[in-house]
Amino acid sequence: MKKLFAILLAFVFMFMSACGLLEVPEPTPFENGDDDHRETEPVPQKGGSLKVPVTQIGTWNPLLVDSVDVLNFMSLIYESVAALDENLRPVPALASGWEVSADGRLWTFSMRKDAKWHNGEPVTAEDVIFTFEALQSGLLDSYYQKHLYGNGNILEIGLRNNDLYTFYVRLAEPDSNLASKMTFPVVSKSYYVSVENMMKKKDDLSRLPVGTGPYMIDREHEYDGQSITLVRNEAWWGGETYIDKITGIVYSTNEEARNAFFNSEVDLVDTMAIYVNIHSVPDKVDLYKFMTNNYEFLGLNNSSPVLDDINVRKAIAYAIDRKEIISKVYQNNAETVDVPIPPSHWLYNSTYRVYDYDAEKAVKLLRESGWGDIDGNGVLDKLVNNQKIELNLKIITNSDNDFRRDTLNLIEKHLERVGFNVETQIVDLEVLANEIIPEKAFDAILLGYHLDYALDLRFAFHSGEIGNGMSNFMGYASEELDSLLDAAAWSLDENELKLNYEKLQQHMIKDLPVISLYFRTGSLLVNRRVHRVGRYFQLGIYRNIKDWFISE
Repeated sequence: MKKLFAILLAFVFMFMSACGLLEVPEPTPFENGDDDHRETEPVPQKGGSLKVPVTQIGTWNPLLVDSVDVLNFMSLIYESVAALDENLRPVPALASGWEVSADGRLWTFSMRKDAKWHNGEPVTAEDVIFTFEALQSGLLDSYYQKHLYGNGNILEIGLRNNDLYTFYVRLAEPDSNLASKMTFPVVSKSYYVSVENMMKKKDDLSRLPVGTGPYMIDREHEYDGQSITLVRNEAWWGGETYIDKITGIVYSTNEEARNAFFNSEVDLVDTMAIYVNIHSVPDKVDLYKFMTNNYEFLGLNNSSPVLDDINVRKAIAYAIDRKEIISKVYQNNAETVDVPIPPSHWLYNSTYRVYDYDAEKAVKLLRESGWGDIDGNGVLDKLVNNQKIELNLKIITNSDNDFRRDTLNLIEKHLERVGFNVETQIVDLEVLANEIIPEKAFDAILLGYHLDYALDLRFAFHSGEIGNGMSNFMGYASEELDSLLDAAAWSLDENELKLNYEKLQQHMIKDLPVISLYFRTGSLLVNRRVHRVGRYFQLGIYRNIKDWFISE
């Protein structure tokens, strides 16, 4: 189960790296960056300095960073071939655009000819190919290698007709997500030379970063272990920015960063798990909500005789009061869903929100399937081959997550309320992945995934992922869903892709291969002197830094 264990650990990494210590009120529906709360917005003006918190910096190589806030800070310095817009749709960045062959197997990218490295050298397709192949090697153990390392669908990358500003990627089969997979930070071939050189010098903090982004290292105030200052890149291809300087101040913990924000030492703080009374938040602070890709769900054992009945699965979905869980466990920092697609994603369709809490409907569905309380003990049962069986459900979760333990307690109460006899078990994550799941010793598992921005749900729901060591641990198999998943992965036309995802969501609502619960949300607290923060996502806080400006 190494593959599944790796997926679960990836979620743990993203959760732990983004963890914070503040509490916020119940969120409004993700209108982050909405300036309606300001009486009047001042006229944008150039100038000013922005101070932001970062955790300890261990390397200047963006491919080797393993902290969410440092990854965000590095996005001010480095850029990618494609970027993600506010709805997680890929758009051109260092590439001015791309074309796809009719069969979907050849992607050709055109590079901007006005993009330059901070040292004045031109950015070429050779830099992209160098970075791409470094990630393909797997030697960097990089967060960004997940799409490229071991990807047998990628056959070749190279210059087109020896043109330094055009490169191609040849695939074995179409991939609708290739542009989204080109969102890794591009590094300079002449600066880094080789993968071996990257690894040799990864800890050398005197070797300052050279990127292409809107901000660059201030050579007059180099890194001293406590702060690093960036200045406006006057030669940036994207045009002028308003803010003169951005200083990253180093803190050891999220709590230190939180205190620094309230002491006005920094202008913003990014939080995900939140625990302080909102009344302690100063008046001159704006709260921006954002959707994470941290998806929580109840994974079902599709070989369980009880769960084989669609009415039972639907009854579970209706019986769980997700709003109560979100309020009591997550302090309102989550949003309910019925499908494993973030509500902020351009492919999400809000029409497919069906299973709001309805205990009466849950009981009705169970009775339609023949479940009743024969002996009057409060647990539903029925006769099968003249033998009484009870409506038993064994639910397991991992021990290293307090949120899930508390959630499991509430789910147990919710399901018992409609007649289930629930047995709960809390085990180590490794035991879960290596023992419980392979032995199918569960009816349901409360888990979470950090879903990729390059959305592809085949890993969890395609029948080709069923088997020892594979990641469809629920064992759900459906030719219809397989076909929809494949069609979505291969669709190159946006309208066709959206239609396939609508059909996919319809199937999931109808057949419930999984009980989707919610996506975690986070918050950015920003000093009100900073304007036009806009909408963003977890690894794209500074997505629209060009629009930010400061007014005292």
